[in-house]
Amino acid sequence: MPTPYNEVTMPDKKGSTAGASRRQALGVMGATTAGVVGMSLPVSAQTPAAEARRRAPPSPALVPRGDLVNVLEYEVQARLVLGAAKLAPVVGSDRTVTDRITLRPRWNIPTRDLDLTSTLFGDEHFTPIIVGPIADQRRFHPEGELAMARGVSAAKAAMVISSDSSVPLATIAQAATTPLYVQAYAGSPKLKDVLAQAGAAKARAVFVTVGAGASASGPATPIDWADVEAVVKGTSLPVVVKGVTSPQEAREAVKRGARGVVVSNYRGGNAVSLRGTLLLVAPVVEAVGGQVPVLVDGSFRRGTDIIKALGFGAKGVLIGRPVMWGLAAYGADGAQGVVEMLQTELARYMCMCGRPTLASVNPSLVRVHGILPTVKNNG
Repeated sequence: MPTPYNEVTMPDKKGSTAGASRRQALGVMGATTAGVVGMSLPVSAQTPAAEARRRAPPSPALVPRGDLVNVLEYEVQARLVLGAAKLAPVVGSDRTVTDRITLRPRWNIPTRDLDLTSTLFGDEHFTPIIVGPIADQRRFHPEGELAMARGVSAAKAAMVISSDSSVPLATIAQAATTPLYVQAYAGSPKLKDVLAQAGAAKARAVFVTVGAGASASGPATPIDWADVEAVVKGTSLPVVVKGVTSPQEAREAVKRGARGVVVSNYRGGNAVSLRGTLLLVAPVVEAVGGQVPVLVDGSFRRGTDIIKALGFGAKGVLIGRPVMWGLAAYGADGAQGVVEMLQTELARYMCMCGRPTLASVNPSLVRVHGILPTVKNNG
């Protein structure tokens, strides 16, 4: 039987959810619709004396993690812990495009054999959701990337580690039990060291951010494809080019040896297109012609956002800021909770749309409403 995707409890014979948290009650309803049920334990529940910690929130001001019903509620809890100023680097999103897209469900499709597994860069993934790179995660939690790795692994998801990590890569690798990828900056003076560390840590691929200079704080710059070639020649690992915003850039990335591309409208913290990323996916997918997988990042907050990206042809999505909210508020358990919530929502809405497998998600599922304004692309 396929592995269940919903973090829920089963109702009794009468269908009652008495005593269940809001999260559990919603999960039961979703499971009934989706035809998939299951229960996964948080990281803290995998150790002795875990029950008391699981039932008590980390702070009297926080809502117990199990009572949160959507990812946006994690942002509210993170703000209570860090304050608005410290949380500022990981808040905000561009929903302009996402909210103009709706889904077209199919009815009377069997969905009990739901399967969200995908294969990327030689690894089988539980779902096509990958945690993207965010630098210096100790800004948001004392354990930083170490807690993130534990939480993400518990959620059976892969993780991309920033080259500006606040925890040594080797230490993170010891904590991770799922595929680990490493992010690097094209043209960075420390690129050689990053690639060596990636190899030593048995990373599965290198995600090279293009057009961002040597660090995330630098201004957006034109892509130097010679820098991309230098990364490809400098490692035996698959190289994924992150920061693609056009079909032309995608084709050039493949020509230079990329084994995958990430459609992303951020380079060095600067948006190069205010139209979001979802409408960029289909032209990029067409441009690469199936030669490499296309992934996408940017403002994914719900499972429906993710299914829209898959509908346009993406093979996976990278999520960043929401997982940081979970980490800031609840540590490793929070990171796990955010990822599992998105996994559950994706599973639920795929079933509700009559798409039980990733292969069944195609452009016929999505519809774009309205005409978006033309915005100058600065990339």
